[in-house]
Amino acid sequence: MKACAVILGGGSGTRMGAKQNKIFLPLRGVPAIVRAAAPFTGLCAEAVVAARPEELEDMRALLRRYGLDSFVKKVVPGGSTRQESVRHGLDALPGDTDIVLIHDGARALVTEDVIRRAMESAAERGSGVAAIPVTDTIKRVDSNGRALETLNRDELRAMQTPQAFRLSLLRQAHEKAEKDGFLGTDDAALLEHAGLPVYLTLGDPENLKLTTPADLALGEAILTLRREKEALS
Repeated sequence: MKACAVILGGGSGTRMGAKQNKIFLPLRGVPAIVRAAAPFTGLCAEAVVAARPEELEDMRALLRRYGLDSFVKKVVPGGSTRQESVRHGLDALPGDTDIVLIHDGARALVTEDVIRRAMESAAERGSGVAAIPVTDTIKRVDSNGRALETLNRDELRAMQTPQAFRLSLLRQAHEKAEKDGFLGTDDAALLEHAGLPVYLTLGDPENLKLTTPADLALGEAILTLRREKEALS
């Protein structure tokens, strides 16, 4: 089965306190979007990157500089929402794509193991979404901040990307969402809205999303530890 990736690069640097899109920020000298895309090269046939319209040429130049232009076949303009950006990416995929993996460009520490588990689940069951168990106690509250109940952590997962799907199912979910005017926070929510099953696979606590300066510092530390482990192995 042919697998392709859609990588979302249309973020901002607002909460990061940066003057540029956070996916261009370096992690140990390498831009986050490059680190996010690289692990897919050995597992997917090709990729599409959705970028902010004003950053299309900057994105293409960056991918060429790091030798990823032969893997990322197209850089397309993103939309006003995440959902629209994904749809633009899907429209740019080759016609013989069977499995598509949607990945946030700000998740720069994703590993091949996480990607592979999602892909295998999508091939076998139609979907495979990286997620990790919730470790904190989670409470449901009202609008005044009053705790109403404590939720069972065993039944809760924190969602990550990549989110892998059979392309036909994801297209079906996007078409229904557009018809119904439904806006989901991720692609798994669109399948749920369409009544299609979503299967979760094991993510990784290190697969964090770069949002704040603290995330950037943590990402640097994780990469340093990974390098030290590789040197000892």
